[in-house]
Amino acid sequence: MTLDRLDGLNVACTRLIALAGLAALLIIAIATLADVGARWLADAPIAGVYDLSTLFIAVAMAACFPAAIASRQNIKVTFLADRLPRRAQLACDLFAEIMTLVFFTLLAWQLVVYTQELIDSGETSFILEVEIAPWWVAATALFMLCVPVQLVVVATALRDLATGNTARLAAHQGEV
Repeated sequence: MTLDRLDGLNVACTRLIALAGLAALLIIAIATLADVGARWLADAPIAGVYDLSTLFIAVAMAACFPAAIASRQNIKVTFLADRLPRRAQLACDLFAEIMTLVFFTLLAWQLVVYTQELIDSGETSFILEVEIAPWWVAATALFMLCVPVQLVVVATALRDLATGNTARLAAHQGEV
């Protein structure tokens, strides 16, 4: 499989995961509206909506990170690099992608530590007493997925630097 095909597969698969995360956010929004409506109309809130929404949001947001990384939608400040020759821009891009890889590797490691602490403590939500650890296992797994996704991005940036391929840079020129 070529690197370009792997990169395309990276984007396609992570977008499906992000779609599931966005569906979860939609469920949270509907449940929140129902809760607010029940409070307003009947002065009877729906028990546990807040508990479950905090757990859903952690997983839903984590589901969107791999897609953002694969699609290279993370924030980049390039006002200095834009003034450099194209080859130097590619080197700066590679450096930024490596630093992103390091960041997500460290984040995933610390989330594993935190999730293990939740598993060991048996912590539950306040109202419904739903166990929190399984939700953080899912969120941690999604953040761990960011590491191999970013590895593909790094490999692509390395290939672009080695070959002098500036097509990706040119495509992103002028973005804010």
